[in-house]
Amino acid sequence: MEDRFEKFIMENRGQFDTREPDPRIWDKIERDIRVSSKFNWKVGFKRAAIVLLILMASYGAFEMINRVSSGSDMAVKGKKYQKENTLPGLKEAEAYYTNIVNEKLNELKPIIANCPSLEEEIQFDLSELDSVYVDLKKDLKDNMANQEVIEAIIDNYRLKISILEDLRNELAEMGDECIPLKTEQYAL
Repeated sequence: MEDRFEKFIMENRGQFDTREPDPRIWDKIERDIRVSSKFNWKVGFKRAAIVLLILMASYGAFEMINRVSSGSDMAVKGKKYQKENTLPGLKEAEAYYTNIVNEKLNELKPIIANCPSLEEEIQFDLSELDSVYVDLKKDLKDNMANQEVIEAIIDNYRLKISILEDLRNELAEMGDECIPLKTEQYAL
């Protein structure tokens, strides 16, 4: 079917090209082209002002969304204030208990030096307590004002100290014997 249509167009092409547009139409088109080539400064300034207004509005909306998602300025200042007031006391307690734990470990080092299995048990127990401590520190970052988390951190230190003191007492009773101790009595 297309072949007959193409054949018809090829045969009658001359009849299709007979009509030409009126010369007045071409004159009008040329005049419109020349007129539109002028730059209208008023329109240009209006468009630039609209673009600038849109940019400023989108920047303002972006800033407002960021403030809402991160909390208001007062809430942020309040958290900083809580952090400054809560952490120094905790840092002092951590330093105090860390010193005590280190002293207890230094007391035990000569006693357990000739018993590597006991030393491994102690290191294992302390590393478990350290992993609990790391989890508590993460919780503290999430919820700064939670006194329970701070108390749990201090209890963790106290448990370390208790384990080390009990171990020292048991080793003093045993003398030079190298027997692995059962530390399951301390619940983590």
